[in-house]
Amino acid sequence: MKLFLNRLLVSFKRSLISPYVYILASVLIALALVSALMPEKKSSAYIPIAILNLDESVVSSMMIEDLQDVPSVFTFYEVDSEEELYDDLMSGRADTGFIFPEDLIENSGSFRRIPDIREITTPSSTLPLMSSEEIFAQFFVKVAPNILKQIVEDSDVDFPDGYEQTIDDIYDQYMNGNTIYRLESLANTEYDDITVEQKIAVPVYKFAGFFIWMAALLGTLCYLNDTDNKLYLRMTKPGRVFMGLILPAVHVLPVAVVSVISFVIAGIDFSLPRVFVYCVGVTLLAFIVAFFFAALPGQGKKSRTFSAILPTYLILSFVFGGVMFDLAVYSSVVRGISMFFPPYLF
Repeated sequence: MKLFLNRLLVSFKRSLISPYVYILASVLIALALVSALMPEKKSSAYIPIAILNLDESVVSSMMIEDLQDVPSVFTFYEVDSEEELYDDLMSGRADTGFIFPEDLIENSGSFRRIPDIREITTPSSTLPLMSSEEIFAQFFVKVAPNILKQIVEDSDVDFPDGYEQTIDDIYDQYMNGNTIYRLESLANTEYDDITVEQKIAVPVYKFAGFFIWMAALLGTLCYLNDTDNKLYLRMTKPGRVFMGLILPAVHVLPVAVVSVISFVIAGIDFSLPRVFVYCVGVTLLAFIVAFFFAALPGQGKKSRTFSAILPTYLILSFVFGGVMFDLAVYSSVVRGISMFFPPYLF
């Protein structure tokens, strides 16, 4: 027992003098400080909506002006051609597009020639139904009198001259009154209901998972170096197993402690049991890798073989482990590949 404790202490001291451990710890603390000191950025979720107005009436122009003035999550703007509208949609400058047809207002009261306002969306369009409702709200206000007049003209009732003005007066009184519903103006106010303040995301947590795995593999490399140098030649088999397990563990421990400190500094929510389980898991994986390479034939070449493979595997772990971005969201095949890289599971 005393011999095992002595080997554990010596191995731990070896990990503490390793420059790689200090480099990994320094990077984690630096990332945590950047995350903690990063100022919050205020942004508003304004959704741009393009409108092509082929109608030449004054009323339709007024309707577009009113849409541009209405405080809303949508920002309406006018384009000059159908080509410009589609270009804006394809480039992402516009989220949704609307085309007002010719004679829109003139035909709005006709039940035989109902005008067709075209809506153009893309797979990434946001809240297209709500933007349609904004258009309809303004359209209804402008064309409802035309519909009323058309109903009157199509009826058999003989109305006196000047009934159009009477209808307009009644309609204005109705729209501005408290009879059924009331329209309230919020002009000259800033729409900030969907204004959010957030920091630029610094992937401290994912970097920690990658560095912990990297530290475990560095412990494996130390074990293979010792094996090539025949340091364990006189050890019993349990002693060799102990060293193969303890070297990855003592390299993981300081990086794991610094990771937890970096989470606290950055203000990241984390689960200590989950960090512990991850550390144990990568240690066992590194232990399996160590004994796989130790069993390969050839004297004094095990560490060199592992060293040749390690950089490529670490790069793949960084890419497929979702450290900077998660490739797995784009394909189930990539998700399956990512499962071979422990940082993805952290």
